[in-house]
Amino acid sequence: MELARLLRQWRKEAAGNPTQATAARHTNFNQGTLSRYENAKQDVPEPAIRSLAEYYERTEQDLAGALDLRIRSEDEPPGDSDGRDAAPGVPAARGGKRMPLLLGTAAAVVLVVVVAVVATVYLSNSGTTTPSASSAAPVRPLAAPTASCSGSTCVHAEPTTTICQNDAVTTAEGRDFGVHIELRYSPGCHAAWGKLTGSSPGDRVQVFGKEGNPSHQEEYRQQTGRTAHTQMVEASGPNDSRACAIIDSRGTVCTSPLPTAGPSASTLR
Repeated sequence: MELARLLRQWRKEAAGNPTQATAARHTNFNQGTLSRYENAKQDVPEPAIRSLAEYYERTEQDLAGALDLRIRSEDEPPGDSDGRDAAPGVPAARGGKRMPLLLGTAAAVVLVVVVAVVATVYLSNSGTTTPSASSAAPVRPLAAPTASCSGSTCVHAEPTTTICQNDAVTTAEGRDFGVHIELRYSPGCHAAWGKLTGSSPGDRVQVFGKEGNPSHQEEYRQQTGRTAHTQMVEASGPNDSRACAIIDSRGTVCTSPLPTAGPSASTLR
């Protein structure tokens, strides 16, 4: 929250009093991403802080203070407690949804154990023998189900923690600068996201849904590894969306529709 307040303060104190849209345009973000940064709904990566500090013409001391806030806030969850705005690729908590599921699973296990104990006492009192503990089948907790969504409820959601990954196919792709950009589409969820392979830290992957609606744009700047993907946008059909990759210091490559997209398309990893 402190870092979010600081970024809002920087923008309001900047020359010309830029709007979010203006600041986003000059720092190569989209307005939705900058809004989530300023409202503590998404972790702010270090390159983003540096870009904003440069655009707002802040001092080195200001930049150092902001980076220190980022380090101290790494263990804090994003402000949106349902986890929808957590940065892709960060396996941490997305906690608002996972914790209730884990608590529900634990409660179910406790209930099974209690029922088993009561049944054992009852059968013992009635003279009926029960199998010994060593021969009884072990009680296994149920696996936590993945989240479900459809259309607008999938906006900003992480695809790998939803059912959308189950039927997703690649409906468009592009290759250049040594990378592979894919548009992944889930017909069951009516949602799409961008996937980038062969990329490097600093590269960005974007997905665009319905034109003119900021909630139908997502972007993720790669932090580590060789792959990255965005969160989801609403898409009524596979042709409602497109994905692009901005390869650091080299150029941009976008997707072109494939003739067909079937089960053989690669899955999201």
